[in-house]
Amino acid sequence: MRNIVNTLVVLLAAVVALSSCVEEPIMSFQEVEQRSLRAWIEKYHPELRDNYQEEGGYYVEVLDYGVQDSVAITGSDVWVWYDFTNRDLQGNVCETRDWLMAYQLGTYTDHTHYNPTFRFSGANSHTLMEGTYLATFNKLKIRNAESGQIEEMDVRYGTRLRLYLPSSVSASTTIDGGYEGQFTMDENKPLIVEMTLYGHISNPVAYEGERVDAFAERNGGVCEEHKAKDEDDSSEEARRRRGVTRAEEDDSESDEEVDTRPLEFFDGRWHQPVDTLEHLYVNYAYSPETVAFDFATTDRDLYPNENRYNAGTVYSTLDGVSQLSDLDRRINEALVERFGRGITRDEVLEADSLKVNPTAKLWYVGRFLDGYIFDTNIDEVKEIVFGKVENPGTALDFDTRNPKDNSYILAWNYAIPTLRYGQWATILTVSTYAYGIKGQVGSHTSTTTGTNDAYYDAMNYYNYMNYMNSYYGYGYGNMYNSGYYGYNPYYYGYTYDTNNSTTTVTTTSTEIQSYTPLIFQVFVEE
Repeated sequence: MRNIVNTLVVLLAAVVALSSCVEEPIMSFQEVEQRSLRAWIEKYHPELRDNYQEEGGYYVEVLDYGVQDSVAITGSDVWVWYDFTNRDLQGNVCETRDWLMAYQLGTYTDHTHYNPTFRFSGANSHTLMEGTYLATFNKLKIRNAESGQIEEMDVRYGTRLRLYLPSSVSASTTIDGGYEGQFTMDENKPLIVEMTLYGHISNPVAYEGERVDAFAERNGGVCEEHKAKDEDDSSEEARRRRGVTRAEEDDSESDEEVDTRPLEFFDGRWHQPVDTLEHLYVNYAYSPETVAFDFATTDRDLYPNENRYNAGTVYSTLDGVSQLSDLDRRINEALVERFGRGITRDEVLEADSLKVNPTAKLWYVGRFLDGYIFDTNIDEVKEIVFGKVENPGTALDFDTRNPKDNSYILAWNYAIPTLRYGQWATILTVSTYAYGIKGQVGSHTSTTTGTNDAYYDAMNYYNYMNYMNSYYGYGYGNMYNSGYYGYNPYYYGYTYDTNNSTTTVTTTSTEIQSYTPLIFQVFVEE
């Protein structure tokens, strides 16, 4: 009898154990991470437990409520400027747009433009990190420290937040280098994001057009006589002029006549190379010997830290004096010493137009409107700005007979044919004729062993597209550049080694953000 009882007890215990195993819930990784993050908040920031946001499962610490009489951006379709620094739960920085912090961490690079990022936040799509988007677009639930009540909060100009994000709304993949040279962080890790909102606009196209016009006005003025007119002129001559560049206009002149029209464009003002293309200008009278641009912020630059770049080791402001003016002086001296002053107004008619030869050699310095140099093929400029020449620069070949066959930005294909050999000029353009809504990826380094040129092309393009999709959002910016205008900005500035041995491909380039207007100092060499 005792043996039977013992056997029943054992069987009962087995059944209970088996039932217990069957009924035990299996927790997903997301649930485990949420519990872990909640426990971490309870231990280190218990004052934030009531600031839990249901959508996204993250916590918010308000560092600054911002300017209360400014327009809130919650629930709006807007483009926002905001700074951010990302850390893991131990406080290690994995990504930052603060140049001084990057400098202290040893990740600072002179190729990086440490300014606020510019992203879209909307109801149907966005290009922000998911967690920052949730905090920007939705009303936040925040406990009032004085009343103890949970209140709704809108994000607005000047708002500073610290977000404690689970990996589900921070980064779906590994942060592979962060913002141009930062430390890496494994995927599926919670992230602490400190963000500051500097401003927002609903129409970035109109805004950058205003910035370009403002820059032109304070640097010589815009020629109004040749700007596109609103009148309805349907004559054949009017239709022809609206569809050609100034270089093509010269084709109507007979060989026996002297075309004197270039003289009227050599007045120091900004002119449109194509009458109907707004916010694309050329200053034909520019010379590094006599012209210095004013990159100062004006009333058109609406938000602090959005346009003016005065940070870093190259362009920093010391004791209220910017190093940019001294940098420009040294650059201009180097340009004149190597290429000369360029043609003057009295020499214009004697210089050959680009129709004479099938190709031209281009030397350039590319800048943002705050003066920051993002690209150049001139070694002397590289030495002054970056302190070294990683890859010797070579002139770019420009097809003068078939500009549409060039793989350059549209601004060049429209403006370069209107120049002459031996001429300096500056091209000022909105992003519509440059890198548009997609911008351009910043620097990265990759190493490949025992492969060929085609592999480099495929892998770098694959990495490029992955970077764009993860960093800027899926599919949002494909209306610009690739395909529609007939060129691919990815080719700009990238080279590959055809050897089949171990090869390190180093690409050092500055990030160009969405809707970024640009200015180019260009010299045309025959």
